Amino acid sequence: MEVEVEVLRRPPGRPRSLEADEAILEAAVDVFAEVGLEALTMEGVAARAGVSKNTVYRRYRNKLDLVVSAVRCYTNVGAPPPDTGTTRGDVHALVDDLVAIVTATPMGRMLPILVAARTHTPELDVAYAEIVADKRERSAAVVRRGIERGDFCADVDLDAVVDAFVSPVFYRFLVTNAPLDEAFRNAVVDSTMRAFSA
Repeated sequence: MEVEVEVLRRPPGRPRSLEADEAILEAAVDVFAEVGLEALTMEGVAARAGVSKNTVYRRYRNKLDLVVSAVRCYTNVGAPPPDTGTTRGDVHALVDDLVAIVTATPMGRMLPILVAARTHTPELDVAYAEIVADKRERSAAVVRRGIERGDFCADVDLDAVVDAFVSPVFYRFLVTNAPLDEAFRNAVVDSTMRAFSA
C-alpha cells in the first residue's frame, strides 16, 4: 500500500532575514525620530539599515506602512492582558510594560515626534488611534477582571481607571523627565488601587 506524502515546498527565493527585519524597523525609528515623517524616505531607511531599497519595499508598501509597523512592533500590539493572579499584580505588570516600552525600546526615541506628527497626518492619526485603542483594551480587560474579583467598584469608569495608571507614565516621560523607577511605579499602582477599590 502506497502512502502519499505531502511535501511542503519553500516559496522560491531566499528566506526573509530576521536580522534585516530588525535593522529596518530600528532604522525607521531612528530616521523618523531625527527628521519626522515628511522628510523620511525609504531610501534613507534602507541606507541606515544597511540593506537595499528593494529589501525595504518588499516588506513595506510605503513610509507610512513602515512607520506604523515599527510602532506596532515596539508596542507589542495584540499581546494578551497580563494575568498574574491578582489585580494589583496585573496593574503593576501593565505599568511595568509601559515603562519598558518608552525606556527600553526604540519607541522612546520615536514617541515625542509621533505624538506631534499625528496631528497633521490623517492616515498616521488613524493608525495611531487604532494602536492606542488596542493598548487601552488590554488595560480595560485587566480592570474588568478586577471588578469581577471585587477589587474595583462595580460601577467604576473603565477609562478613568486606565488613565489613572497610564497618564502619569506619559507625563513623566514626555513632560517632566522625572524618574520612572520602581518607587514611582509602585506609587502609581497603589494610588490607582486606593482610588477605585470596592
